[in-house]
Amino acid sequence: MDAVTPEHGLLPRRRIKSLEIGRGLAALAVVVFHANTSARFYDGPSVPWLNVTEYGVDFFFLLSGYIIYHAHQGDIGRPGGVGSYLKSRTFRLFPVLWTVVAAVALLRLTIGNTTSFSTLMMSMFPYPSLEPPLPQVVWTLRHEMLFYAAFALLILSARWGYALFALWGLACVAQIIASIAGVPVTGAWSLPLSSYTLDFMIGMAIANFHSRRHFAPSYGPLMLGLALLAGVLAITHIMDFGRDDFWDYVSVRATVWTLVRGLAFGLVVHGLVCAEPLVGERNPFVSLGAASYAIYLIHTPVNSILQRIAVYIPDMLLELGAGHFFLVGGGVLAGYILHYGYERPVGIFLKRKFISPTIHKP
Repeated sequence: MDAVTPEHGLLPRRRIKSLEIGRGLAALAVVVFHANTSARFYDGPSVPWLNVTEYGVDFFFLLSGYIIYHAHQGDIGRPGGVGSYLKSRTFRLFPVLWTVVAAVALLRLTIGNTTSFSTLMMSMFPYPSLEPPLPQVVWTLRHEMLFYAAFALLILSARWGYALFALWGLACVAQIIASIAGVPVTGAWSLPLSSYTLDFMIGMAIANFHSRRHFAPSYGPLMLGLALLAGVLAITHIMDFGRDDFWDYVSVRATVWTLVRGLAFGLVVHGLVCAEPLVGERNPFVSLGAASYAIYLIHTPVNSILQRIAVYIPDMLLELGAGHFFLVGGGVLAGYILHYGYERPVGIFLKRKFISPTIHKP
């Protein structure tokens, strides 16, 4: 998802640099998390407090909710805009996703591991499931796809779209209450009822709030949001308030505490938007944000390869974190190459060929 802001209802729209930076840092956090958890494969040190970097995915969901609502607010209730919206989401998500999934499947084949047809399909076309996709980071796209589909209804009909989001949000809150009571909905239905869904809605609410009210440029709200987030993440780590396992959507920690983190990340998103006018035009982290989707998708396959090379790093350097830097640097570099060498040019070509600029008439 691109961080954009509307200009008189015309496309293309300029990026919101502060949110691009946020996307870049969210992707980097996830790369760091997987580098840290991979340390055991090459006898490197694992740093316990770095485990909180896995919550970069929470931040992604907040940013996605804000960006999609902000970019397409003018399309809400205008059915004619749904075609361009669906095309833009399709061209954004699938070309690089299909490429990475196919590459990983072929890589597995070279070492004698086959990939089932069902796994390929659930990976190339993410739908609600508790089965592991390929690569596993694709699980977040299951949530993204549900959100994009719901937002498409919002474009087709504001009344029905807002009604759907209201009912969906209430169902997620009911799931939180049911989780506390020990009787949550389980199985595949626990995915759409996840508190991650509320992250998207929090992002949408913040975007709506900013569309109605102007804030003076300031780093103050961002500093406050970061301080609160640091406290929430510290408590998460100290009290072990993370999910029970990778596919846990129903524990109290996976429901209540995901919502708490989402609210904290929401303040950070608000702060980033308030700080937008203060961000320099050439901030290097903006390019990291542009490549964030490619980095996110490719870093785990690259990680699995680099682990085998990291075993040759001297122990003294491993103790200083050389293994972490090697895996993180390799994952980010691969993402940059994938983005600028493939994702970006393909995306530009597809948008120019199939998406016409949308003009909203008064």
